Amino acid sequence: MASLPERQERRLVIAIDYGTTYTGVAIATPAGNKVYLNKIDIIRDWGPQMGNHDKIPSVISYSRASDAQEQQWGASLSPEAVAMVHTKLELDVHDTSEELDLISQALDGMYNLHFQYVKAAGGLPEYTWKGPEEIVEDYLTKVFDYLLEAVESFTEELRARIPVDIVVTIPAEWSYRAKNSTFRALSRAGFNKDTFPKLTEMLLVSEPEAAAIYTARYLKELHGADFLKKDECFALCDAGGGTVVRGAHLQEVTLRFNWCFKDVVSYKVKELQPTFELKAVTFATGSKCGSMFIDLAFKKWLRDLLGEKNYQQLDQTQLVHKISSHDTEGQQMRELMKEFNKLKRKFKKDHRDMKIDLPEPLHNLDMDNRVIGGEITITKFVTAYPFFHSLLMLTSDNMRSFFDPCVDRIVELIEGQIAQVARLQTRLKNIFLIGGFAESKYLREEIEYSLRLRNIQVRRPDTSWTAVVRGAAIFGIEKSTSKVLSAMSACPRSYGVSVSQSFSEIQHDDQDYFVDPLTKTPMAKEQLMWLIKKGDLILSDEPKVVKQWFTKIFSETGPREGKIPLYAYSEDDIPERTFDSQNELTVVHILEYDLTDVPLQEFTRQQPPGNSPPFYVASLRLIMRLDPQRLKIELCWNERTLCSAEMDST
Repeated sequence: MASLPERQERRLVIAIDYGTTYTGVAIATPAGNKVYLNKIDIIRDWGPQMGNHDKIPSVISYSRASDAQEQQWGASLSPEAVAMVHTKLELDVHDTSEELDLISQALDGMYNLHFQYVKAAGGLPEYTWKGPEEIVEDYLTKVFDYLLEAVESFTEELRARIPVDIVVTIPAEWSYRAKNSTFRALSRAGFNKDTFPKLTEMLLVSEPEAAAIYTARYLKELHGADFLKKDECFALCDAGGGTVVRGAHLQEVTLRFNWCFKDVVSYKVKELQPTFELKAVTFATGSKCGSMFIDLAFKKWLRDLLGEKNYQQLDQTQLVHKISSHDTEGQQMRELMKEFNKLKRKFKKDHRDMKIDLPEPLHNLDMDNRVIGGEITITKFVTAYPFFHSLLMLTSDNMRSFFDPCVDRIVELIEGQIAQVARLQTRLKNIFLIGGFAESKYLREEIEYSLRLRNIQVRRPDTSWTAVVRGAAIFGIEKSTSKVLSAMSACPRSYGVSVSQSFSEIQHDDQDYFVDPLTKTPMAKEQLMWLIKKGDLILSDEPKVVKQWFTKIFSETGPREGKIPLYAYSEDDIPERTFDSQNELTVVHILEYDLTDVPLQEFTRQQPPGNSPPFYVASLRLIMRLDPQRLKIELCWNERTLCSAEMDST
């Protein structure tokens, strides 16, 4: 008699799509690795005052709740709340120019530190001193806490015995720094082994990969076996609602970051059975064309219309008493943009004029027929004649002027994908639109018009807004067969070295003070510099690489060799000084260097003040590569390796 198939253990898959403007969470409880799309559940109930939606706003406020006891995150904000928005974009800075831009705008955000404004905060500022990673952690903690409340089956007993996989989505071009901050925030928020004792893996997948696998499968199930055959190509356009760039203060509608997470990429159906598989066949292309730009264009138009004084009453980021570097949004602008976003979704080529009522305190504003009784009209058509007195007369096609720069760029990106696929001697038959901006009727009309001479279909699944998080759940279910997932783990200890630093009366202990005999400068001795910290992200497919420069100083006749101990520390409260923590530190390796055979002229010669003799400076570079099993270290001078070592990192 044939034996019965072995029963596979049921497990829990949690998918998290933390986005710039909205966050989605999906769960599934598969037995094995077979995917049923209708068995992937989207969390919609986020509690009182939140509304039941597929996603929850990526917003948190540190303002006091009103008597209505708002939750002060997501959609539940008090009327006077100052909300932290677009914090995801602050997790990463790509290059020096962006760092300088970030500093500039931080200063802009703190442009009036006069005592009267500090005093006006009353000791309870509505901004926060926390950094972006901590703000994201606070927000994800809210998501985590309510997730446990919302899903009754997430009992402590169940969590103790069921295997769990957590899948997190990230933009395609997301640096290690941003991945690390996301991982640390998630772990501290509760997505960890303390909550899920049988947590098997925490996995990363890119947003385009997740969106593509879900959308292709969903549409194939919808249209039948003849749709998307083996080796057929399609393009995916992630037309998201807001995760493109962050807007600065609207003096010029300048932009803080040069990123674009709005990807267009083409895939080929690699396999249909036993598992539906895709393969990316083109370079992903992107541009600054998410719908956030439409919002920014509208705000600039509104500011020009109302004038600076009136606009400041709507836009919290323009208030003179703001003392913060974070992107924030107040009640008036929230209300206004909520109404504008409704109009954005409705807008199409033949749409009639659109009206928006301004919120308080501008609800009764009259401005020379531009604003009547607090009502403005956004027109579609170019006009050269007056409207009724209750409407605003404009001489430009306003809504199209907001949309067209974004829409035109998306059309260009799609044309580029068509050309890339053509070079592979094949063709695209379908373009899939997903994301919040994909709901725009105007966007779809313009894309279809651009493709009118080609036999290419534009398709948008009715679940397009949650395609990314649903795709992440698919990857979690099929993790054993996926080749695009990256497993995440936490570094179990901190690694660092002891160095001398320029002395600071604020930062350093007086006991560490000394004057360097060669440079004659005040220094602090034996300060611990932690290069890798406990809890830092370790990826399965990409080592964490840390590079740190050290200067070693010696006289003309002095020794040129030395030793640098590499310390490890396994607790969370990392010490700052070697002097009072020597017994707590573990020396995992001693880096030795010897530059005796190098001619003096190879080093940098410097002259200290006064009549002191000159000294020489050698710049050493320490390179550390950490993966889940091994830590590799290398000490170099110029292109010469002075010493290297490899050790277990588990």
